[in-house]
Amino acid sequence: MRIVILIVAAVLLLGGAGAGAWWFLMGPGAEKTEELISQISRPEPAYIRLHPLLISLIQEGEVTHHVTMQLTLQLYDEWDKDLASSNMARLRDAFLHEMHALFAMRIVREGGFESPLVRKRLIDICDRLLGEGIVADVLLRELERRQPKKA
Repeated sequence: MRIVILIVAAVLLLGGAGAGAWWFLMGPGAEKTEELISQISRPEPAYIRLHPLLISLIQEGEVTHHVTMQLTLQLYDEWDKDLASSNMARLRDAFLHEMHALFAMRIVREGGFESPLVRKRLIDICDRLLGEGIVADVLLRELERRQPKKA
């Protein structure tokens, strides 16, 4: 009688383990399990704030506005902070060139300087200079917009 009880308990245990493995690895629960594991293993993002950038808007050969922008790089993890910091001068120069080119476009002036187009182009610059998978996002904020004094 004891042997029968042990065999039934072993079969139930193996059946339960098999059903759990199927559910969490191959069945309907597999997607939720993968999502949970990816959230747990995702590192905390790191942020690097650049010095404010001053961009002069030029129309018809004349400066119409000075825009001060604050940029913050959101890195995927803390390990890439040294790489981004060591290339900050190159990034700043490339950002200034790109933002002057973008702000000359009417679609950007009308759509706002914090538009998704500007953000995407700045992320593309980061991918080109630092490598893909380093910068997750570029956070933009317009600090000030002023017109120069006319002489």
